Amino acid sequence: MATRPDLPNPAQADALAGWLAGPRGRLLRRVHIARRRSVLEIGCGHGSVTGDLARRCDGTVFCVDRDIVPATPRKDTSAVLLGADAARLPFTDSAFDLIFCENVLMWVADLDSVAREAVRVLEPGGAIVAIEPDYGGTIEHPAEISLRDVWIDGLTRAGADPCVGRRLPGLLESLGLRVWVELLGVPQPATPEATALLSDLPLTDDERARARQASGAIRRAGGVWETFVHVPYFMIVADRQTG
Repeated sequence: MATRPDLPNPAQADALAGWLAGPRGRLLRRVHIARRRSVLEIGCGHGSVTGDLARRCDGTVFCVDRDIVPATPRKDTSAVLLGADAARLPFTDSAFDLIFCENVLMWVADLDSVAREAVRVLEPGGAIVAIEPDYGGTIEHPAEISLRDVWIDGLTRAGADPCVGRRLPGLLESLGLRVWVELLGVPQPATPEATALLSDLPLTDDERARARQASGAIRRAGGVWETFVHVPYFMIVADRQTG
């Protein structure tokens, strides 16, 4: 198991960011990122999304992660990189007009505290954009590649909330934000690379055997859509109203 199961290796992180590039771009255009002056990325990891944010916005991107070391890959050197706890951000109130996170909130230990802290540093008129999965709604075909329960159990043991997506809209609304939600509803052909991400999780021997069997079945598939997996993603925009 990886030291940080929330942080895949750079190649895997880049591949996941690439898969979400289209939906992410639509959300960022919805919040008019080109007009934003101060953007905060929570949980930047290897910086797989940081460069995209920096290219799109007209201001400065600050990116935080709990573990920042000199070897942390930098995708965009114009961004300000800081080591910080998302539940105790080192910024003043109303410091940002856009806050972004992707595949991050599922890993925080205290989601309520992180959400409140994000609202604290968000200025009136600003927006939070969150892209988070909900493994509880996973659809897989055929049965021999089904790993839904393996993902849920492995993520839970690793300290994640595999169904965080469904919790977020109500939580953000309870904090006074106006929330818009869209579900990413496009199934994807199954790939062995996706099952490889399970290797970072604390699985039982039986679960690892099931992952290997599923990967083998995917490799043996004759057509692109003979095997497919759909993990629904909650695409969330939460606005802080003025006045």
